[in-house]
Amino acid sequence: MASRPLDAQRQPIALSEISDLARCHRLCLPETASSRAGVDVLEGLYGALLADSAAHVVWHPSAETPHHQGAFAAGTLHYRATEAQIRRSLRPMLFARLALRAASMPMHVLARRRWENVIPNTGIGYVLTLGSASAVVASSLAPRGRVVLAELEEWFVEHGCLASWVDTELSNQRAHAFYLRTGYVEVSRDFGQVLLQKQLGPPLANQSL
Repeated sequence: MASRPLDAQRQPIALSEISDLARCHRLCLPETASSRAGVDVLEGLYGALLADSAAHVVWHPSAETPHHQGAFAAGTLHYRATEAQIRRSLRPMLFARLALRAASMPMHVLARRRWENVIPNTGIGYVLTLGSASAVVASSLAPRGRVVLAELEEWFVEHGCLASWVDTELSNQRAHAFYLRTGYVEVSRDFGQVLLQKQLGPPLANQSL
């Protein structure tokens, strides 16, 4: 599922928008394994997320040129199943390229294995990625990261999630500080990675019950 600008009708993201979204990801998060693997790999990843009913993509393209200087976030209700779906959906050549990049950055994989018994299987949303061109391009008018994160968290709540979880590298001080500022608390530190979670409120319809 995809979220579009608030003043637009919700429509499936067009192929040209997937390209802009992938380029925005690479602009905002150049050091990730997926960015290093190439724009075509990122396009495949977002295509897989958009086809996954358990995943949600928030994308606010820039209203001005260049359109890829927007803001984005993606998350899932079932991160293990979504990761499996991505593996099945990516073309073998693209998956091989991504796997090679991930193999050169093994700490995240090791941390995930350590966290297998820590992260709940149900009742949570997992933030897969987030970025805003406004954090890296001074002239960008893209929404701030907290705006797209709030949209994603709202979708989590609408789908019955009681908490939102995310992980990042400890060396990424900007991302770490961002999640702490937006209400996340640390759960674990392993292999240079940090796992965080945030309690979410019930849907508005249930708050008066």
